[in-house]
Order: sequence, then structure tokens, then C-alpha cells
Amino acid sequence: MKKILTVLLVCLMALGVSARPGPGPRVSRGGPAPRMVRGGGPGPRAVPHHHHHHHGRTALGVGAGILGAGLVAGAIYDATHPEPAPIVTPAPVVVQQPVVVQQPVVTGHYETRVQNVWVEGRYVDQNYNGVLQRVWQPGHYEQRQTQVWVSP
Repeated sequence: MKKILTVLLVCLMALGVSARPGPGPRVSRGGPAPRMVRGGGPGPRAVPHHHHHHHGRTALGVGAGILGAGLVAGAIYDATHPEPAPIVTPAPVVVQQPVVVQQPVVTGHYETRVQNVWVEGRYVDQNYNGVLQRVWQPGHYEQRQTQVWVSP
């Protein structure tokens, strides 16, 4: 379609340009010959006779007609040759497989054992004959029962 419009535009421009460059007298074929006038200088001189031919308007009219025909032809072509619909392929469906992690077989068991545990020093409230007093108790080891994992 763009090629057709380009060709039509070039034709329009070619028809709108005159074949004769620049101003000056126009010599017509088959028309009356220029009149010869004597006066002012030596020898006869030609007086231009102006004919008002509208070649430029005719060329513009023809060019406009060609351009209009090209536009109509392009519209008809676009209407009768629609662009093909794009092919849409659906996205592939990915199904995530579940991940199975085999847990290692754990053998062993918990046992209750007595251990020596360090206890930090602290203040302790003590009762002396109905009067509470705060007394510092220094850090020490105590024996406590704890759960310990035993593997075979």
C-alpha cells in the first residue's frame, strides 16, 4: 500500500511541474505570430503576446484525481484483504510435581540423667522473726535432672 501511495505522489509532483523553466515569453504553436513593432532602437523587436493557458491547473487536477483514485483503491484493497489474525498459542501449563523428602530413620531415645548445673548468684528474701530481709546467695552447683538424647 505504501508503494502505491509513493508512486501516486511522484506522479502528482511530475504533473504539477511545468516543462519550461523560468519567466519569459511563451511561443505558442499554431497561434498568431508575435507582432513586429518599430520604435526606440535599431531593427524590429518582438512584443510578447500573452495567452492565458492553465496548464498548471489542469496538471494539478489530473494529479489530484490520480491521488484520489489511489486513496479509494487503497481503501478498497484494505477492506477486501484484511490482515490475518495473529496466532496465539496458549502458554504451556507447568504442573509442579510434589517433592518427597525421605526422612532419615532416627534411632535412639531420651534418658533422664542427673547433672551438675551452675546456678548464678542472686538475692533471696529470708524471714527473720517476721521481718523480711534480702540476703545475697552466691553462685553454686546444683544437681538437676535433665533429658539427654542417647543414640545407639
